[in-house]
Amino acid sequence: MKLVLEFTNRVLMNKFLFLFASFSISIIALTSQSFAALTKPEKEMFVFGVITAVCEMHHENNLSYSIAKKYTKQYIYNAEKKYLSKSEIEYLKEIALDVYPSCPFPK
Repeated sequence: MKLVLEFTNRVLMNKFLFLFASFSISIIALTSQSFAALTKPEKEMFVFGVITAVCEMHHENNLSYSIAKKYTKQYIYNAEKKYLSKSEIEYLKEIALDVYPSCPFPK
């Protein structure tokens, strides 16, 4: 347990690396076949996590507006095409915008 706490503490010391690592892992997971086995609420949580990771990196000035907008556009497109309804995507966008008002979403 102590090793887990020490590792977490070291990772959280550099927030950008922590967010970038989760961002990279989520990209890999979105293309994985195991994603198809997730339940609907798990898919919603996952898509929300990916979107808010992009919003957080943009908020921390680690991603430019144009790059962040490209990522959110692609995630929303893929989620809407394969996993979630348009109303579910809009709900997730509303929540993300409450937390990160400047998050770049496609129109």
